[in-house]
Amino acid sequence: MRIILLGHFPVDAPPTGGVQSVMVNLRDELARREGIELHLVQHRRGIPEGTFVKQGWTEHLFTASENRIMPNMLRTGKRLAPLLRSLQPDVVSTHQPEYAVVALKMGIPTLHTIHGFPGQEFWVREGAFTKMAMLLEAWQERVMLQKVHHLVAISDMVIERYRRRTQAHFYRINNPVSPHFFEPGPDPDPNHLLLVGNVTPVKGIEVAIRAVALLRSEFPQLQLTIVGREPDPAYAAKMRKLAEPLGDAVRFVGPVSQEAIKTLLDQSLALLLTSFQEHAPMIVAEAMAAGRPVVATRVGALISMVRSGETGYLVDAGDASGVARAVTRLLQHPNQAHQFGQAAAIIARRQYHPRVVADAYLQAMCGMIAEA
Repeated sequence: MRIILLGHFPVDAPPTGGVQSVMVNLRDELARREGIELHLVQHRRGIPEGTFVKQGWTEHLFTASENRIMPNMLRTGKRLAPLLRSLQPDVVSTHQPEYAVVALKMGIPTLHTIHGFPGQEFWVREGAFTKMAMLLEAWQERVMLQKVHHLVAISDMVIERYRRRTQAHFYRINNPVSPHFFEPGPDPDPNHLLLVGNVTPVKGIEVAIRAVALLRSEFPQLQLTIVGREPDPAYAAKMRKLAEPLGDAVRFVGPVSQEAIKTLLDQSLALLLTSFQEHAPMIVAEAMAAGRPVVATRVGALISMVRSGETGYLVDAGDASGVARAVTRLLQHPNQAHQFGQAAAIIARRQYHPRVVADAYLQAMCGMIAEA
């Protein structure tokens, strides 16, 4: 079976962001399977041009223009179509709408995975250029939904939002988590919490900091590590000022590698996610795989990912007191926190392990090929 994965993936570097992680984890697992000829194709800025044979797959890289009048998203079809014609894949798996539009227009069996909601993201993105890009992606998504017959939903939330917008069949398949998150780690530091997310207002960083402030008197050794980029310098400066009275109880470390995130999870009693808006964040699945309970807000697909009272706790968005109460339960009952983490790891292995996810993708693809 000749399969092409179309989407943004890292080139000789660790993945950055959820979609890149999905591409890498799916790639690595499919490359291990017998009878699969695997190709990866992408068109974006900052990558070398050319075809590169790797161990188990072939990468086809198309460099997007740095200086352009027409958005690169609209150039993708013209750049990729000749390659797709020559490769003649049995099926393609697409992970951005513009790639799906290209394959669908060419009549190639296409399994598209919906990772985000560009129409919604438009309202929380900063900058005119970024907002224009989100509008264009939303338009490409609309075109895709009119043509596609097979969609992967990484959460029930996707099906709920899109079932009236398309006639496509939905396959409910979770995102794959890298195998190293499933490797056993040491016992955690009972006073350490971790938050992974870009330092932006939508992530509710101030809620986590205020929760730590509420906990500090009862748990003076408590520490929160915040991992993530700072794309909004003004907001980041405000958060640092908010945390300043807490001294070393809150530290900002910027973006780190996947290996470093696993190490931090191993060191942490629990993961915090105090967002006002989320879909199905990879970090929650990764924390579960690492055997750590999650305290998260009751938004997006987090409602189904975290089983409150079984694998962690869910609280209302913006409720710092609620976060503090949930963390207090874990701090006061470390054995229960361990039990939550073990329960989360069992669920993660069943739902997010790349072998399980790749099996589900291949089952869907084989069905599509049989229909064609």
